[in-house]
Amino acid sequence: MLHVPLETDGDPVAKNKAAANSSRTSTTRASRCVQIFICCNPEDTEVERKALREHVYPKLREYCRHKHGLEFQAIDAYVGVDPDDIHDSDVRKLRMKLLDECLKFSAGPCFVALIGEQYGSVSLPAEIEASEFEAILCRSENEGLSTRLLENWYQRDENSVPPVYYLKSKTDVLPDYYNKNADRVREAARTAWRNSFTEMKMTFRETVKLCLQEGTLKPEQAQKYFTSALEDELLHAVVNQQASVLQNCICYICKVPHLTRHLKRILLDQTGQTGSDRQLLQDALAYAQLLRLRDEILPTLVVSSNLQVYTSTLLDNQQLNCTEQVRQEYTKGLCQQFYADVIRLLDSSNAGRPPDELGGGTEEMMKHASLCNLYASLSDFEWKEMDRIKEYVLGKQSNLPFIIVGGPCSGKTLLMATCAKQISSWLNNCNPVTVNRFLSSISNSASFRNELTGICQQIAISYHKSIQIYSNSNAELMNCFLSLLDESSEQQPLIIMIDAVDQVSGTHSTQALWWLPKSLPPFTKLIISTTLKKYGIAQKCMPSLNPESVFLELKPRERKECNKILTQRLLASNRRITSGQQAYVNAALGQCALPLFVNLLYSEAVCWRSHENVDDQTLGRSVHVSIKRLFERLERRHGESLVSSALGYITLATSGLGEVELLDILSLDNNVIEYFWPQNGMPDMVKVPYYSLARLRQDLSGLLVARLHNGMKLLFWASRHFPVVVNRRYLGNVETVQRMHSIMVEYFNGRWSNGRGKPLLVTLLHQKPIEDQPIHCQISERNPLMKIYVDRQQPSQPWLFQFHSHDPCQVFPNHRKVNELAYHLKKTGRLGELYLDVLSSFISHQAMIKAGHLTELIAELEENIHMINRREIRFLAAVLKSAWCLLQKSPDHLSTVIQMKLLPFIECFPHLFKFLKQAYQKGLRSNVIAVMQSSVITVPEVSAALCTSELSVATDIIEIQSQSLVLVTLESGSVYAWNLEIQTPWEQINTKGVKVLGARMSEGDRFLVLATAHSTILVYDFAQLSLLYEADVRRSLDSNTAEIHQPIRGFAVCNTNVVMWFENSTEVRLLDLNSCHTVKQLNCQHEVQCVSFSADGTYALCGQLKSTVTIFNIHTALQIAVVFSEFPEACIYSIFLPESNEEMYVVDKIGNICVWGTQDMNEPHLLEEIVCKGDENEVLCVELASRSLLLCKASCIELWDTLNWSMSNKFKPPKSECFIQAILSQDCDSIIAVISGPQALFVWRRETGQCVLILENSLGSPLKLSKCYKQKALVAFTSKGFLKSWDLDCIDTASAIARTESTIQVLLLTHGKHFYTSDGTSVVFKWSLIFYQIEATFTHADLVKHCALTRTGASLVTTDVSGDLYIWDTETGQNLHCIRCGDVAQLLITPNDHFVVSLCEDLVSKVWKLSTGHIVCNIHIHLKKAMISPESTFILGLHQHRLLAVSLWSGDIVKRFECSDRADIVAFQTLRGYPDYVMLVSSSGSIYTWNVAEESLYRQIQIPVKFSRELDVFQVSDNGRTAIISVTSENINVLDILHGKLSVVRSEGAIFNQQLTRDGQYVVYVCYRHHCSCDLHSSAKLNIVQTTDGKNIGSCYLCKIPSCIAVSENDFNIFVGFDDGTVGMYTIVDQSDTEDKVKNRLSRVSTGDYPPRKKVHLCKNIPDTFWVDSNNEYSQ
Repeated sequence: MLHVPLETDGDPVAKNKAAANSSRTSTTRASRCVQIFICCNPEDTEVERKALREHVYPKLREYCRHKHGLEFQAIDAYVGVDPDDIHDSDVRKLRMKLLDECLKFSAGPCFVALIGEQYGSVSLPAEIEASEFEAILCRSENEGLSTRLLENWYQRDENSVPPVYYLKSKTDVLPDYYNKNADRVREAARTAWRNSFTEMKMTFRETVKLCLQEGTLKPEQAQKYFTSALEDELLHAVVNQQASVLQNCICYICKVPHLTRHLKRILLDQTGQTGSDRQLLQDALAYAQLLRLRDEILPTLVVSSNLQVYTSTLLDNQQLNCTEQVRQEYTKGLCQQFYADVIRLLDSSNAGRPPDELGGGTEEMMKHASLCNLYASLSDFEWKEMDRIKEYVLGKQSNLPFIIVGGPCSGKTLLMATCAKQISSWLNNCNPVTVNRFLSSISNSASFRNELTGICQQIAISYHKSIQIYSNSNAELMNCFLSLLDESSEQQPLIIMIDAVDQVSGTHSTQALWWLPKSLPPFTKLIISTTLKKYGIAQKCMPSLNPESVFLELKPRERKECNKILTQRLLASNRRITSGQQAYVNAALGQCALPLFVNLLYSEAVCWRSHENVDDQTLGRSVHVSIKRLFERLERRHGESLVSSALGYITLATSGLGEVELLDILSLDNNVIEYFWPQNGMPDMVKVPYYSLARLRQDLSGLLVARLHNGMKLLFWASRHFPVVVNRRYLGNVETVQRMHSIMVEYFNGRWSNGRGKPLLVTLLHQKPIEDQPIHCQISERNPLMKIYVDRQQPSQPWLFQFHSHDPCQVFPNHRKVNELAYHLKKTGRLGELYLDVLSSFISHQAMIKAGHLTELIAELEENIHMINRREIRFLAAVLKSAWCLLQKSPDHLSTVIQMKLLPFIECFPHLFKFLKQAYQKGLRSNVIAVMQSSVITVPEVSAALCTSELSVATDIIEIQSQSLVLVTLESGSVYAWNLEIQTPWEQINTKGVKVLGARMSEGDRFLVLATAHSTILVYDFAQLSLLYEADVRRSLDSNTAEIHQPIRGFAVCNTNVVMWFENSTEVRLLDLNSCHTVKQLNCQHEVQCVSFSADGTYALCGQLKSTVTIFNIHTALQIAVVFSEFPEACIYSIFLPESNEEMYVVDKIGNICVWGTQDMNEPHLLEEIVCKGDENEVLCVELASRSLLLCKASCIELWDTLNWSMSNKFKPPKSECFIQAILSQDCDSIIAVISGPQALFVWRRETGQCVLILENSLGSPLKLSKCYKQKALVAFTSKGFLKSWDLDCIDTASAIARTESTIQVLLLTHGKHFYTSDGTSVVFKWSLIFYQIEATFTHADLVKHCALTRTGASLVTTDVSGDLYIWDTETGQNLHCIRCGDVAQLLITPNDHFVVSLCEDLVSKVWKLSTGHIVCNIHIHLKKAMISPESTFILGLHQHRLLAVSLWSGDIVKRFECSDRADIVAFQTLRGYPDYVMLVSSSGSIYTWNVAEESLYRQIQIPVKFSRELDVFQVSDNGRTAIISVTSENINVLDILHGKLSVVRSEGAIFNQQLTRDGQYVVYVCYRHHCSCDLHSSAKLNIVQTTDGKNIGSCYLCKIPSCIAVSENDFNIFVGFDDGTVGMYTIVDQSDTEDKVKNRLSRVSTGDYPPRKKVHLCKNIPDTFWVDSNNEYSQ
C-alpha cells in the first residue's frame, strides 16, 4: 500500500504543489534545448560550416546533455538545400521563422553569425503586390528594359489579399529542372534558371532605383530588392533586441585583405565598367553593403550592448597553397573558439539551474495542462455548448457526472480544452482545483488504472492530503478516489475533466467503467467525453443517469458556420478563394462538417491560386480521405521516402519525438539516408539535413503540433485520426514496422553513438572507376554494392547524465530513453534485451524513478512478467511497491532499498546479482551507507479474483507443470486456469451447474477427471478442453444385485485408472481412462475411507473403518494382505507408502500412527504404534515430506521424525484460535499454517518454534492451500473468491533468517569474525560475520543479566539473575568456570584481557583473574558509570559528587577529583588516544581534562548549564577533540572541544540512539519520522553525519524497530539489533579502502557457501567456585 506524502520542507512534490491546479499552472516550462541559428552567406563559409558540423556540434551536444541536461541543435538551414535554390524566397522565409524560434526558446546561446568577404545574393520576391509589380513593369518598359522574363515568371493571383503577382515554381516554367533521369536536360534547365535569376535581379535593381527616385515606391517596399539574407537575419537578431538575447549572440568576422583592396578599387572607379565587368561591379556594390554592415553597424552594437564580435584577418599571401593553409588554420581556430565561446555561454546561462526533477504526479499534470493550452489554441469555433457545461459547473443540484458524447472528429477534445481554460473565470469567487486528462494523446495507455492513480495523486497534492493511492485492487483504488472527492469544499471545489475515455482499452463491457462514481459530493464536478457506444455502457452502469440534465451530444457543425470559420482563417493568412472554388468547398462541407475537416480544407485551400481549376476530385469528402490527399501532396513535394519515414516514426513513438531525435532516427534509416547520399564521393559521416524536416513540418503546421515535455518540444499529432491514416498508408507491412521499431531501439540505446559507423550498402559504379578502387572493396558490374560504415553523428544515450562535474552525486535521468526504449523493445520482440537492459538493470530503474515514473515502472514490471516469465521481475515489482511512498519523494534511496530488500534473497534470485552489485556501486556515490546484512523480508505475492459471481468453495488446486498453470476447481462446477504470470484467471470448463466434488489430473497432464455430486465421473481431454466421457458409477458391478451406490466419497488417479470409493460402501472401483469402462472392483471388509497407492502403481492400500487397511494388487484385483491396529473405534485418515516400499505409515482420524514393515507386502508386520493421548480433535490434514510427518489438528500441529518416530516439535495456536490447515514449506524447515480469525498465513520455524513470518492477506480467509513446485509458489484460495500466491523460495529464505528468541538487548563486538548478542533469555548467541548466521549458543542456568567480551573475542564473561558468573571459551564453547558470586551491577574486562571487575551495589565488588577466577582484590566502595583506564591501571567511577580512581591491584582509592565549586561530576570519558587523561563535565557546565597519573587539571570550556542536565549521553572521541554533550528529542549537540565550537545536528524526528565514532569523524544516530504512516517512512532511519560540517552523508530506513546499536572501533561497521531478534549490519564507505568490505561481501554472496551447523554449548550444572564476602576467600 502506497502513499502520497504530506507537504514538507525539501519535498519536491510539495515544492511543486502550485502546479497541482492545472488552471493556475504555468505550462511554459523553461526550454531545455539549446538552439543556435547559424547566420552566414553559404557561398563563402562552406568549409567552416562543414568543420563545425563534423567536429564541434557533436561535442557540444554531448556537453549539453551530460553537464546540463540540455539538448543541443545547431540550425544551419542551408545544409541540404539545392545550391541553385539557396537564394529562393521560400528558403529565406523559412530561415527567418527558424531564427525567431531560436531567439525565443533557446536555453543559452541562440545566434552565431559567420561573416566573410561576400555579402550574399539578393532573393527574388516570392510575392509582389499587384500595384507595385505593375508599376515596376511600367517603369521598366519606359526605360526600354525587357520585361519578358518578369512576365514569364510572375503570375497574378487574385486569391491573395490584396492581389499579388507570385513567382512561379521552377518546374512550372522549366519542367526538367528536377529531372533526375536526364542529366543534360536538367542542367540546361538549371542554366536557364541561373540566367533568368541574374537578369531579373538586375531588372528589379535598376527599375526599383528609379522608382525610389520618383517616389513611386517607398524605401520599406524597395528594401527586399537590395538586401541579402545575411543582412536581414543579422539585423533581425541583433538590432533592437533585449540585452538577455544579445549576450547569447556571437559574430565571427573573417577578413581577406587582398579581396578587400580589390573590391574597394572597383568601388572607387565605377566609370567605364561595362559589359563583362558589370557582374564585378555588382559584387563591389554588394561588398559596400557588407562593409556598412560589418564595419559600421556591428561596432556600434558592440559599444552599446556588449555584443560579442570576433574579427580575424588572414595573412596577405597571393600563393594558392599558402592561402589554403591559412584558411585551414583559420577554420581550426574558429572551431576551437566557437566551442569555447558556446561552452562559456552555456555555463553562464545555466549556472545554478538544476535539472527539472518533478514527481510523477506533477509531471503528469503539467503535461496535460500543456495539452489543454495547445488544444484550446487550436479551436476556432464558437462553442454554444459551453453554456450547458458552465451551467453544470456552477449548478449545485446535480450529483452525477456530465457526459459529452460525439462521433469521431466532432470536436470533443477542443470543447473540453476550451472549457477547462474557462473554469477559473466561471468560478472567480473561489479557488477551484481543476484536473484535466486528455487520453486521446496517451498512445500507450494500456488501462485506466495508471491514469486514475495519477488523478488521485494530483488531487491529494492539491488538497495537501497524505493518503494511500497505490493498490493492486481496483476496489481499493476506487475507494481512494471516492475519499479524495470528498475533500472538495465550497471555497475549493474540484472539477475533473477527462477527455476520450473511449480510448481506454477494454471499453466493450461495463467493467471498463469500474471507476465511474454513481454520485458525486456537492462541490465535485466530473466531466467526461466519449463516443455514443461508450455512453450506452455508462447508462447501464448508472441507471439513474438523466440525459436531460447531464448529457450533451455534439453534432456536426452547420455548413454555414464551417464556411465562416474557413473564411476567417483564410483572411488571417491574407488569402481567399474564388466563387468557383467556393462552390466545391460548399459541396465538400455539405458531406462533412466536422472541425477537423475544416482544418484540412484550410490546409489545402490556402495554397490555391485564383487561376487553378478545382473540381469534384480536388477535395476529399471525409476526414480520412482528406488526410490521405494531404499525405499525397507531401510525398510529391518532399519525397515519399522522407514523408513515410518521418510520419511513421512520429506515429510509432509512444510519446512523440523531438525534432533533433527525429533527425537522428531518420539518419539511422538506410532507406532515408540513401535519398540524401551525395552523388560524388563517400563521406565518413552523413546526416539528414534539418532543412528537409523543417520544410515538412511547416507544411503540417497546425496538424503536427509540439508540446513541451521536460522542457523539450515533442512532435505529435493534433488528432488521433492522423495516426490511423499513417498506419494504414505507411505502416501496414509488419516487416516495415519491425524495422522502424528496431531503428528506434538502436537510437535510444545509443548503439551507433560515439562515432560508431552504421553499415550502409552503396554503389560505386557512377562514383569512381574500378581501377581506382581499393583492392579489398572493388566491385563489378554484376555486384555493384558494397558495405561501408558511416558515422550518423548519433548522441550517447546513458540512462543517467552527470550534473556538473564538481558534484558527482547529482545525476538526472535521460527522460527520452526512459519513455521510449522499453516500449520499442517490446514491439520488436527483443524480450532478452528488455529484461537485461531495462527490467533487471538498476541504473534503468534509477533513471525511471528519478524521472517520476515509479508507477509506470511497477506497471511495466508487472505487465512483462507473463512475457518474460521471470520470478525476478515479480520480486522487483514487490520491492518497489513496498517502497513506493519513499521512492516517490526520495529517489536517491533506491540503492539502500534494494540493498535492504534484495540482499537477503539474492540466493533465490541469482540473476539479480548484477542488479544488486549496481545498487551498491551507484548508491555509494550519494550515500556512504552500505548494507552488509539485512533481515528485511519481502515475499512477492500475486492475487487475482476469479471471474465468477457465485463464489463457492474450491475443492482442489492442481499444478499443471507442463503448461505452468494452476487449475482451481470450484464446487459450483467451474474449473479455472491461472498462469501466475498473468494476473487474470480464465474459465476453462463449466459443468453447467453440476456440483463437483473434486478434480484430479492424470500423468502427463493428458486427462482431467472430475467427480460430481451425481456420482458421475467426467473425463476431459485437457489439451482440447473437450469432454470425452461421462461415466455413471452409481450401480454395482455385481449383476446379481441391483445395489445403488451412495455418493462418491473420494477418488484418485493411478496410471490410466480412476479409483473411486463411496459413502457407506466397502467397494472400490477402477475406471479405465482410455475406454471409460469399469475394469475392476475391489471388495474390502469395512466401509472405505481413503485409498493410497505404491509409487509404481502396483498396490492399492484401502483405509477403512475399525483401523483396517487392505492391500490389493491393482493389476489382478486380488487382495494380498489385511492389517489392523489396536484402535478399533478409529477410522483410517491417510496412508503413506514411501518409494522404498519398506515401510507403511497409517494415520487414523484422531492422530494415532501405526508403522508397518512392508518388505514383504504379503505379510506386513507392525514396527511402531504411537498413541495420541489427551487430544480427541480429529486430524484436519497430513503431509509426508523429507523424513517428516506433519499432522494438523484444530488444537495443535505435530511434527514426527520418521527415522526414530519421535515428536520433533508441537505447535499450539494463539488463545481462542484454532488451526484450519497446515503444510510444510518447500525445504521442510518451516510450517505454514492457517489460523481461524486472522486472514494472514503464519510461518513457524521448526527448529526454534518461533513464528518467523506472517504472510499478509486482506482478500478473505484462506480456505485451501497448495504448493506448486515448478512455479515455486504457494497458492491459496480465499473466502472472498480470490486466488493468492507467494514465492516459496522467498518463504524458505525469510524463515531461515537468523534470529534470537526475543528482542536483542546487548551487542558485543570483537576484532574477529564474530559478534555476540544477548536477548534477555538464558542464551547468549555467537554470530558469524561471514554468513551472518548464529554459529553457536551459550546456554545458562537462568536469565542472562550482563555480558562482557575480551578485546580479542577469545573469552566471554556473563552473569545471570541468580548471581552466577560464567567464563566461556568462545572457540570451543566450553564453560571454563562457573562462580557463585551474588548480584552483579556492572561487568568490566580490562583492555589487556587479563582481569575482570564485577561491580556490586550491595556486596563487595571484586577484581579477579580471567584465566583462573582468583580474586585479586576487593573494592568496598560502590562506583557508578565505571570505566577501566586504557592502560588497565585504574577503575574510574562516580561516587557521590566526586570522580574516583581505584587501583586494580589493591582496591584502594588512589586518585580523586572534586570540583572547586562543589559541583557534581555528571559525566566522564576516558581517552584512548591519551591514556592518562579523562574528560569530565560538572553540573555547572564546565568541561575539564584531568591527568590521572599527575593529578593535574585543565579547564577547557564552559558550556550552557541547560546542556549539563542532559549529559547521560556524553561521548568523547579518542583524541578528545569532539564530543556529544547532549541529546534532545530531535537535536544532537556536538562540541568541537579544541575550538570551543558548539553545533547542532538536527534530525528529522525523535532520536532513538546515537553513537560518536571513536575517531570523532562521524555521528551515527537512529531517529523516527511520524509525518507519514507508510511502512518505510514510519520506520526508524539510520543516519551518518560528518562532525566537521554537520552534513548528513548517508541514511537508510531500517524497516524494523531497533532495540540497540553498536559501532565497531576501527572499520566503521554499524550493528543494529531489532525487536524481532534479528540483527542488521551496515558499514560506512567513505574511503577507497573501505570499499573492499562491500566487494568481499558481494563475493561471498555470489559463491553461495553455506554456514556450519549451529552448535549448542551448555553451562556447568553447579558452580565450581563460590565467593564468600565475609572472609574474602573463595572456595571450589
